[in-house]
Amino acid sequence: MLLNLLEWIQNTGIFVYLRSSAYLYPIILAFHLSAISVFGGMIVLSDLCLLGWIPRQVSGAALVDGLRVPKRIGLLVAATFGFLLFCCKAEQYYYNVYFRTKLLLLALTAVHALIFRHRVYNRLNETIPIGPANLQARLAAFLSLLLWTGILTAGRAIGYVPAPPGLHFL
Repeated sequence: MLLNLLEWIQNTGIFVYLRSSAYLYPIILAFHLSAISVFGGMIVLSDLCLLGWIPRQVSGAALVDGLRVPKRIGLLVAATFGFLLFCCKAEQYYYNVYFRTKLLLLALTAVHALIFRHRVYNRLNETIPIGPANLQARLAAFLSLLLWTGILTAGRAIGYVPAPPGLHFL
């Protein structure tokens, strides 16, 4: 059932066109990777700040708060273009173990956000200063770096898994 839906999606005219385009598919991929770079840079800065590994010329709360909007924009652009890439080769990704791993890790980042949003991210002025409350902020940052590194690694590995026999794309 799911496989039939994915086959239908990838064979929709727009996705066949994007997949077969000599210019559009690489442009979509470039936007996806560029947005990941922006988003990833913001994540690393935020997490290093929460870990206490960034010099304190600016308050940690101000730095993390200042990165929220660009981080959200980067995530939105990366997810949008990633979805377009997925739709172009949905059946192939269905069989790809690294794609499934990436989706699982993305789901775990949602769980991470649910757990730490109220405890850490919405209470930055209370948690970032050095002290016992900082342990949750450091745990949140460490897990965030671990999850996003896994997502990037799995995403990079997706391209190295050949399509199963019988799948042919333009």
